[in-house]
Formats: sequence, C-alpha cells, structure tokens
Amino acid sequence: MGSKINKTDIRIMLIMTAIYLVIALFYLGDLKAPQTGWEPERLNDSFIIDFGREVYIDKIMLYGGLGHAWGCFGSLEIEAHRNGEFIPYTFVDMKSVFKWHYSTDTIKTDKLRITAINLRSDREEDKNRYYKAEYREMGFFSGDDLITGFKVEKEPDSEGIERLFDEQHLVPERPTILNGTYFDEVYFPRTAFEQLDKRNILYENTHPPLGKTILSLGIRVFGMTPFGWRIMGTLFGAALIPLMYLIAKRFFKDTFWAFFCAFIMMFDFMHFAQTRLATIDSYTVFFVMLMYYFMLEYYDSRSYEKGLFKSMIPLLLCGISLGLGAATKWIALYGAFGLAVLFFMSRGYEFSGYNNHLNIVLKEHRNFSQKSKKLGGWLGKYFYLTCLFCVIFFIIIPMVIYALSFIPISYNEGDKSLIKIVIDSVKSMYEYHKGVDAVHPYSSPWYEWPLNIRPIFYYQGQLLDPFWGASVACFGHPLLFWFGLISFIVIIYFLIVNMFRKRKYIGDNKLLFFPVIGYLSQYLPWVVAPRKITFIYHYFSCVPFLILMLGIVFRYLEERGIFSRTATKVFLIVFLALFVIYYPLLSGIVVPRFYLNGLQLLPRWEW
Repeated sequence: MGSKINKTDIRIMLIMTAIYLVIALFYLGDLKAPQTGWEPERLNDSFIIDFGREVYIDKIMLYGGLGHAWGCFGSLEIEAHRNGEFIPYTFVDMKSVFKWHYSTDTIKTDKLRITAINLRSDREEDKNRYYKAEYREMGFFSGDDLITGFKVEKEPDSEGIERLFDEQHLVPERPTILNGTYFDEVYFPRTAFEQLDKRNILYENTHPPLGKTILSLGIRVFGMTPFGWRIMGTLFGAALIPLMYLIAKRFFKDTFWAFFCAFIMMFDFMHFAQTRLATIDSYTVFFVMLMYYFMLEYYDSRSYEKGLFKSMIPLLLCGISLGLGAATKWIALYGAFGLAVLFFMSRGYEFSGYNNHLNIVLKEHRNFSQKSKKLGGWLGKYFYLTCLFCVIFFIIIPMVIYALSFIPISYNEGDKSLIKIVIDSVKSMYEYHKGVDAVHPYSSPWYEWPLNIRPIFYYQGQLLDPFWGASVACFGHPLLFWFGLISFIVIIYFLIVNMFRKRKYIGDNKLLFFPVIGYLSQYLPWVVAPRKITFIYHYFSCVPFLILMLGIVFRYLEERGIFSRTATKVFLIVFLALFVIYYPLLSGIVVPRFYLNGLQLLPRWEW
C-alpha cells in the first residue's frame, strides 16, 4: 500500500483522536477553583466566625493557595466558643497548595476563633523563618449542608479576611481528583503558575523549563484550575495517537497495521493515566516519538535517490525534536544514542545499496574505474557532508533550543547570562537526580517495569463511605507489556537468525532494528542511571517501540497463517475490553471498593 498518507488515513486519525478526546476530557478536572484568598501578615493573626446561633459542625474544608512565599505551608488553629470562652477544637493543616484540606472533628458552638499559626517554609534552611501562607477558601459543614449566614469579626490587622469566604459556591463536600492537585501535580502546575506570575524563585527546578512553559499555556487560557493545569498534557496525550499512526504507517506501509498500533496506544493504561496527570511526561514522550518518526523517514530511504539536501530535511526536523525533548526532560537525550546508531546504520545500508546499484548499472560495461569514482563521490558528497550537517542538526541546534527554553525563567537570575543560567541549572539538576535516594512505597527498579510488577499509586479518594472507593494507578496494559516483551525477545531471536541464514524469517533486518534500538535507547540508560529511586512511569517512553514490536510479531503470525486477521481483531477487542474494565482505576471515578480490589491481579498490584 505504501507509506504515503491518504484521505482514508486522515479520516482514521481524526476519528480516533476525537473519540479519545471525548474519553480523556471526561472527568478531567473542574473549570473553576478559588482564586482569591487571605494572607496573614504575621503569626497568630486571628478572626472570629459568629454563626448567630448554635450550629453542629462535623467538617471544615480549606483550600490552599500559593501566596507570596516560596514553599510555604500553614496551619489554622480553630477554637470553639463554650460557656463564654474559646476552647481548643481542631487544626486544619495546609500541607500542599491548590488542594482542599479538611478536618472532620465535630463540635456544637455559636462561634469559632481561627488563628494562623505555624507558618513555615518546607526548606530545611528556612524552617525557622516566617513566610506568608495563602488560604483561598474555607467552608463549614453540618452533615451534607454547607453552613451559611455567619458573620466574620476580624481583628484590626486581619486585612483581606473577607476573601477567605467570597467563593462559597466552590466549596466541595470532599476533596476529589476534580478539584485539586494530586501526586506530582504539587510541583509542576505550581511552577508553571510561578513562571506566569514571574516569581523570583521557582518551586520545581529539577527538570528543564519547557515542560512547565507548555503546561502554563493551559493555565493562561483556563486559569489556575484543575482543568487548566491538565489540559495541555491531555492534548499532547491525544496527539500521541495520530503520531503513533504516522510512525506505524511509515514503518509497515499498511493502513491496517497503522490503525493497529494507534489503537494500542489509544487504550494503553499508562498512556491514559500519565497524560491526564499534570506532569511533563506527555510532552517528553511526544518529542521522543517525533524525533524517531523523522529518523525513520531518513533511515528507511536513500539519500542518493532523493538528493542530498532534500534527504537531510528529516535529519533537521529530528534534531529540532531532540532539542525540544531535551528542553522538557533529560530522558529525551537517552534517545540521542539510538538516533546516532540508526544514522550510522543507515549510512552502512545505503553504502551497500549504492554499491549494489552501481554493480547493476555498470555490470554490462565492466567499468570498474567509473564505479570506484562514483563510490568515492558518494562518500564525499553524501556521507561526509551529511555528517557535517548532523553536527549542526544534533548538537548545535538542540543546544540552542535547550538554552532558549530558559528565557521564560531568566528574569529571576539577576545579572547572570543565559549561558551561565543554563550551566548552573544543569549542574543543579544532575546533583539532584544523582542524590535522589528517598524510600517510596510504590517505587520499582528498572528490571520490574517490562513485567508490569509494581504500579505506582497516584490518588486515593477521601471522605468516602467504606463501601465506595476512588483510585488512580499508573501501569501498563497487561496485553501490551507482557506480549510486547515477548515480541521483543522474538525479534531479537530472529535478528540473530537472519544474520546467519539467507532466508528472512520475520522481515528485513534493517527495519527490525529500528524499534529494538529505539526501545533499548530509552530503557538501558536506566540500568546505569545514578538516580536510586525510580518508578514504572519512567518506562513510558519505551511504550511506542513496544507497540511497533507487537505489530511486527502479529503481522508475522498473520503472514505465516498462525493467526488470522479475525484473531488480530479479537485481540484488539479484548484489549479495549480490559481498558473499559480498568477505566475506573485509571480515571479516579468512584466505584464500589470491592470492584477496585478485584482488579489486583498480581500480589504487588496495590491501590
């Protein structure tokens, strides 16, 4: 059928992407969140809530904002009025920002006195210094009812206290995935917001800035809301589907197998959960796939047929993609080694192909001197010149892109030059990742990832009846991870067999090497990485290559008559069915607790 994209391919990609967006945007996050708040000027600032009658309080909700401090959290001490005096009642601790915190201690009272205490920085060196916290909204519940009709008696110095109660319609009955941050969202949306607000100190600086810059576009459009900080990652996650289709169409040169690969990407568990979380992995994997797409375009073509400069366009685009990926997260640089291997392999294959081409053309004339001259011309014109341009494409351009990505945050570095900012950041990031050795209950070493042994648990529903549960876990679709690993082993076996036998048992070695090298370039660096604590989501960038290898084996089984096309379609139906079954665990919707427990197939699948 060829690798050229036609109208049918475009329709398929548009329909698949639209369907995915409907699924992914559902239950993504609220479009509204508290935007104003109270920032106490000093420790022990207090105010009184006068309900005007005795009320029964069994829950207090508090939404934390960022305020004008670095890493600042706070706590409110709440006293209840009894027999003419205020007695200790409860505390509400604000341990993270842009999230609802709560107390479920109960009391009957007509007044509350609320005092800001224990304001602190989360940096060890600043733990004894005073920092402003921001409390954006507070609500009091009696059963399921939000208590209204109270008055706020503020102290003379408690300016702005009315902003703590000006968005009561946004106070929820409980914290959910829809109304606040969870897992690493405590880092990246906050930092993106700080970039937009041009804060002097950024909370998260362990990865390059581009990911937060992209994330901030959603905040700029939709505000500092859960939907706003998640939308860009979700859109990039949707873009991975047509991009997977394009890669597979270029690879297999067949519409069905392009659809097969895009379908697997569409309903993979890790792809769905990870791209709906407001971290930077969506963008990184997108750029990794993009750079390998352009390298495939170059790898599977002949420059002497296309012309020197036209053949280098994919290399230029590949280098740009590499720079964008590196400016988002360093794991994109792992792929650079694979790109280099594929480039030099393509040169070897092309030299051999050019040599064979000359043999055919000049065989009749037995003009060996002309052949030698033409081969020398190929080496001079195509090989050496291409290598020279690759220095520009894969070293200079990525370095420039990486450096330019720091411009949006360069305002907070005083008189430092951009180069100095980048160098200091690289040193800081390396030292951080080298020193990460904290214990985490859901961490997993690199050798467990392909077997899908240990998911990472992102979210646990709160204030739910014991019968109900809500969770989000990130792990791979079992059919992709387990059959993908088998496919990898099978392809390695056939690559070895193909080397020693003239008959090609599963396909041409040149194309078989492509997903294997891409996969290993994203996976093997974790074997030697200095970072001591890792998680299964670090395997995400390997998923596109697993999908390609799965497609290779399934196509081989069809061609050998072991599998029919009907069997392949049944596999896709089962793949989709498992996604539907596990959807509550990937999205965080509320379901019976026993349902979530029933999804734990392996001993270490815990959520």
